[in-house]
Amino acid sequence: MRVNVYRNLSRKYRTQTAWSVMALEGSQKGKVIDRVAGAVLRDASFVVSEAGRQRVLREKQKNVHAFVRGDLIKVFPLNTLPKDLDGDALVPEHTGWVRVSYNPYHAGHFFRSDNGQPVLRADLVVIAPTGVYAVKPSALRGLRGLMGLGRTADWPEDAPVDGWNG
Repeated sequence: MRVNVYRNLSRKYRTQTAWSVMALEGSQKGKVIDRVAGAVLRDASFVVSEAGRQRVLREKQKNVHAFVRGDLIKVFPLNTLPKDLDGDALVPEHTGWVRVSYNPYHAGHFFRSDNGQPVLRADLVVIAPTGVYAVKPSALRGLRGLMGLGRTADWPEDAPVDGWNG
């Protein structure tokens, strides 16, 4: 199922990190279908509404305007993951992922936390309590058993990692 996943900004979830999952197809299209501690998305793109971003810059108040869009593979229900769990814990190979961030005051796009370069899409995205991680194809072997993702042939080793510039 194709979904948008975004950080839940509700006061109800201030003591825990929660992500909202919105359906983009089917009878629930346009509705939040789940609130989760984490998720795994395949064939993901990183989307920012420029109008929403401009509203944040103008009003200095958070609103939902940025999300990860992709095919939902797995969800981790609320309170099932430790708050400090990151991509390294979900992805056995440390070099297999890179943290992706978004800050409306910094740029109008998602970016790699390690070098600031824009991120447009990724073959696989792991969303954990500590943030969003784009998984490189070389790490998919380690994820296969853990996530029940099936055959890794869908992600060849020599496939481009994503839409990064470097």
